Amino acid sequence: MADGFDIHLNEDQARRLKAAAEASGVDPSVYALQLLEQGLDDDWSEDLRRAREYERTGESISANEWMQGLREAVHAKFKA
Repeated sequence: MADGFDIHLNEDQARRLKAAAEASGVDPSVYALQLLEQGLDDDWSEDLRRAREYERTGESISANEWMQGLREAVHAKFKA
């Protein structure tokens, strides 16, 4: 496992990162780390995994099951 690494941004990416960081009032490296953390904490990977599983099997859950899961997730967020 790597202890860390550098990422190269092309000129356009660096310009866009700098502009977004300035608009947020933070240093570009801090802004980039915040974006990475947000991306790593994102639930899209689970959504994509479920979509691939549906495409593979055709099996799904009912709307009631989905709503119950949503209610539980919202409740857990408010408790935290």
